[in-house]
Amino acid sequence: MKKWEDFESEMKDYLQEMLKKYDVLVKQFGNADSTIPDIEITINSNNKKFYVETKMPSSQTSQFVVEIKDNKFIYGKKNKFEANQYSDEIIKILNDNYQLYKNVAQSGMNIPVPETIVFGWIASNMKNKNVEFIISVDESGDKMVFSLEQFNEIFNIKTTLRRKKSGSQNLPKIYYEDFEKHLNLKFKGHKYELYSEKDKLYINLPLELSKSECYIDSDVLPKGKRYFLSNKGNNKYVVKITSATNNPNIIFELSLKDNIDFDMFTIQCLIEYITNNK
Repeated sequence: MKKWEDFESEMKDYLQEMLKKYDVLVKQFGNADSTIPDIEITINSNNKKFYVETKMPSSQTSQFVVEIKDNKFIYGKKNKFEANQYSDEIIKILNDNYQLYKNVAQSGMNIPVPETIVFGWIASNMKNKNVEFIISVDESGDKMVFSLEQFNEIFNIKTTLRRKKSGSQNLPKIYYEDFEKHLNLKFKGHKYELYSEKDKLYINLPLELSKSECYIDSDVLPKGKRYFLSNKGNNKYVVKITSATNNPNIIFELSLKDNIDFDMFTIQCLIEYITNNK
């Protein structure tokens, strides 16, 4: 299980324990899809639902894709949420410095976006998902809960533009033989077990791979695509094929601010919200 999955599960368990007297249902989605909220809370008396977003002290949030068309940046057509005044302002900053940003690579570039615009975008993105509260931890691991309006009191945010693969898909069977050939070349001397379940190919490999080690090149694949070993924990990987799409993304990287009075951000604000909305 990945660290963020462990973290989400821990936060869900904490909320369940702290809210057990308040007749609510706490449900974890546990999905890597950033367009889906992390934890759903239902007030049973009226079936009102709202969401709590989990954020590790160092994490990312609310990213969106941009495209280059006719020598300018535009808001990506496949973004789930519509553009608004804040995304428009960010794209304007890119276009005002188009020659600087047009050749951005996967290593990324920092973008000087004013704090009010950054927080405006993040708040609007979370409101689209019906997020009312965020839960995180301090450096000692103590939980803190705060409303969406308090987000900018907790986190520093760095805005980055970098190219990012748009996703992956299960490996088609026509590539199984070629994949095993290149797997043997990359991990020569290591024993492994390959097996398929439904439309997925799995590998048990007694190695804890870094992300860069999970990519396997092949000249048989279409240009821009690679094999990818998606880590499922306990040395189990599912074999994927990456997308050739490599669009620029605006990414917001979070870090905790210094000198936060963590006693001001307890679960009491969430309890009061539930009590007032029964």
